[in-house]
Amino acid sequence: MNSKTTSWLFLLPAIAIYGFFGAIPIAQTFWISLTDQVGIPPGNFIGLQNYVELAQDEYFINSLKNTGIWVACFLVVPNALAITIALLVKRTFWASGAIKTVFFLPLALSFAIVGVIWSWIYEPGVGLLDQLLTAMGLDFLIVEWLGPYAGNFSVIAAAAWRQTAFATVVFLAGLSAIPQELIEAAKVDGATRRQLFFRITLPLLKPASTIAVSSALIHALLATEIVLTMTRGGPFGTTEVVGYRMYMETFWNYKFGYGAAIGVVVTMMTAVLVVPYVRRMAKAQEREWS
Repeated sequence: MNSKTTSWLFLLPAIAIYGFFGAIPIAQTFWISLTDQVGIPPGNFIGLQNYVELAQDEYFINSLKNTGIWVACFLVVPNALAITIALLVKRTFWASGAIKTVFFLPLALSFAIVGVIWSWIYEPGVGLLDQLLTAMGLDFLIVEWLGPYAGNFSVIAAAAWRQTAFATVVFLAGLSAIPQELIEAAKVDGATRRQLFFRITLPLLKPASTIAVSSALIHALLATEIVLTMTRGGPFGTTEVVGYRMYMETFWNYKFGYGAAIGVVVTMMTAVLVVPYVRRMAKAQEREWS
């Protein structure tokens, strides 16, 4: 038995599991999206009609716009904060343990629980945020946090709190994998902190950044639980994202075919955004190692 055959034998269990729990449900979802299924299956085959309706659906188009804001914010804010926090807490000092506990705590919470907690924080008048701003004499900054103007960004901030904790753990693991001898050698050669970060640390964090960025993209596209617990897409659809729209059409309106079409669109969006990025980062790593 040659090495290639042996490799495939080891891969077969993983391929079988993925096929059963991944590929088959995706294929079923695509088939349902081509039907007018409402409630109990099966539905009638209608071809691409659901997709044509999606292109004309104002609610879906609005959710796409909101999702675009989520993606832009989620790519920048949590990852930038996570790298900063990881660099700070990597150094051992008297308060590093307490700081790590505070920043890692959100990892123990689901997005639904995070949504409940931040709903209390944003509560008008009696919420923690309003109370803090009032105590600091900054009550003129108080707005309707979950209202039509600030609602989407307030929900994003709550989700970013949890995502930052995940990305911090990932970047800390990446920093731990960087050879300390490389850093010391660069310091001996006279490298500044800026040069150390941009020439050594950041390039060697590519594997960690691939995980963090991919996770941020997926959570931004499927931000259903936190929207459901905080705003239910309101007010007036200002916080509605494609994941929540898919949930509403499928489990609230019982339009399984239409909801499946949204699911297929979300899957395609995820593939278009995540797969090229991961492949580009993998090729960059291959060039560095070769």
